[in-house]
Amino acid sequence: DVYKRQIWSRAVYPATTTSMTRAEFEDYLVPLAARLSEALRAQPFDAGPAADIGAALVDAHCTDPEALPLILSVIDAYLVLYCPPGDGLSAEESRSRCTRLQHHVAAGFARALRERTRSEQEAITRAALGARAEVEQALHASEARFRAVFEGAAVGIGIADIDGQVLEVNDALTRMFGGMEHLASGSRTTDWGHPEDSPEVWGLYRELVRGERDHYSIEKPYARGDGSVLWTTLTVSLLRDADGTPKYQIALMEDITERRRLHER
Repeated sequence: DVYKRQIWSRAVYPATTTSMTRAEFEDYLVPLAARLSEALRAQPFDAGPAADIGAALVDAHCTDPEALPLILSVIDAYLVLYCPPGDGLSAEESRSRCTRLQHHVAAGFARALRERTRSEQEAITRAALGARAEVEQALHASEARFRAVFEGAAVGIGIADIDGQVLEVNDALTRMFGGMEHLASGSRTTDWGHPEDSPEVWGLYRELVRGERDHYSIEKPYARGDGSVLWTTLTVSLLRDADGTPKYQIALMEDITERRRLHER
């Protein structure tokens, strides 16, 4: 058992962001390996519990894009070898069971990662909405204070007027696009469309600029200048003047391209 968990830990640990030490991570893997072994031997066979193992690995911060392939490769190479299902099962059936367990581990992993991503997005949205009132006050009361927030933010920020004229973008947004000569200040928000945009995307946008909603949050692709696709979590908020009249729109973008690739993988 010590040797088995060391193999798994040695392969997966470098691709984690866990605060656990290697030894603590190995201890964390012990019951997961035992559950995989039990599932492989179970009569009747049920691969369902393997999904919980995938989720447990996400809980341990095995969320690097390379983590899932490493997890599955270890299961594929060593589960049947070190935890044979016993008499009465052919080698072909053993491998078939192992493959189905891998599928369920991957499904549980992807589902848990999706939920984790959604929670992170909701937290970002709540933070953006919570900061909206402060941003409005900053625009009215202190241009210097807003400038510090705008230029120092880790997320991409773009500001446009209510007619869709882009007024300014911050350095973080410029870096996300790898240079933005084609989408610099002076462009229009409608220039930021993408062929994969759903009708809902621009429907939400029109509701916002008409003042029918104060914000919305979606996943949206953009085309970079080099032809690649940038996937973002986009939160757009409406900024009103002191009389409540829609005045500006502010967009916050978080780059989720690597996370999206992992989901697709």
